[in-house]
Amino acid sequence: MLTNAEITGIADEVLRATLGPSGFERAQVMDDVDQDGEPALMVTARFKAGAHLDNGEVVVNALSALRDKLLARGEERFPYLRFNVEGEEPAVDADDFREHA
Repeated sequence: MLTNAEITGIADEVLRATLGPSGFERAQVMDDVDQDGEPALMVTARFKAGAHLDNGEVVVNALSALRDKLLARGEERFPYLRFNVEGEEPAVDADDFREHA
């Protein structure tokens, strides 16, 4: 299992490559559990103010690339990806994730 610092480094690298043109700035990682009680990762992609993610294919590609890179490094926990644009309220917080996922 990778450390959160290692996962953050990987997430920053992958998300900068896939979401950089959309205004991606940095990733934050926290340990969590999924709806089945399995260990998971909550990865928050932080974006510049005014950023817009209106291309679903780009988002899916970013999550897929992140998952692939983590698996290649031996990390089996699934990364749930959420987005936060500077100055906007997050669409979901960690408690909502556990209750509704």
